[in-house]
Amino acid sequence: MIAAVIVLYNPDMLLLDRLMRSVIGQVEKSFVIDNTPESTANFSSFFDQYQANISYISLGENKGIATAQNIGIRKSIEAGYSHVLLLDQDSTLSDDMVKKLLEAEGELIHAGEKVAAVGPLFVEQKTGKPSHAIRHKLLWVKRIKINLSSNQQHESDYIISSGALIRTSVFTQIGAMLDELFIDWVDIEWGLRAQRLGYKCFIIPRAVLKHSLGDTVVRIPGRDVNLHNDTRHYYMVRNATYLLRLKTMGLSWRIVTALKVPQYVVFYSWHSQRKTTSVRLLLGAFWDGICGKLGRVD
Repeated sequence: MIAAVIVLYNPDMLLLDRLMRSVIGQVEKSFVIDNTPESTANFSSFFDQYQANISYISLGENKGIATAQNIGIRKSIEAGYSHVLLLDQDSTLSDDMVKKLLEAEGELIHAGEKVAAVGPLFVEQKTGKPSHAIRHKLLWVKRIKINLSSNQQHESDYIISSGALIRTSVFTQIGAMLDELFIDWVDIEWGLRAQRLGYKCFIIPRAVLKHSLGDTVVRIPGRDVNLHNDTRHYYMVRNATYLLRLKTMGLSWRIVTALKVPQYVVFYSWHSQRKTTSVRLLLGAFWDGICGKLGRVD
């Protein structure tokens, strides 16, 4: 029995409709957690058209993706579901994606793997390019290209939350998402925490998810970089800086990220339309991370 946990924040209604139509029939229940400020229960009528088992929960304010996910996870556990499927509002599931993830998880567990999560190969909607598996080495990150036609399961140090299929039982050992991060690095922190406890995350290429990361894409030698607005970049810099203190992140990630944080400040500010403001904001984010000042920034 699988419950989808779908987090909303000022959703594009066309994209939301596309998501809902792709997930219906693949899960037994959907918990829709709405972070949109001043959202009301009246919005729940939107979901009546799908004639599916959907529970809409308005938080009335933006409590962050981690808190919203935790609310959905907790409700899934309380209702007795065996798995949760985490989803963002701008994702679209391929046919039988959940079935393929569930089959792959069973194969991995049968093979003796301690599985934290299995996730689809997500394809960036703006570029059409598939994601990579990530493996951290001591001073660098290995990005493993994955073929869409591959039947192999690829271990990754972490996977993005949207599309991640997780057994509810593993939250007892690994724990929930870190509420205080609010947004950004939430899935990475959880994946590396799981890895520290001996669990593994896997990308399943035969399961595909279309997903959009960021507002724009900038091409640099060797890879594409997704850019967001200045506020999102604040969370990215602040949380990365804060997580450097956590041993659960692993030495390799901490070394690589410590070298990258100054680059984030420079790169994001350079591509901001308000460069001076961005520099000040991101330097403040760095300081807040050092001081452990977390939660939502106003």
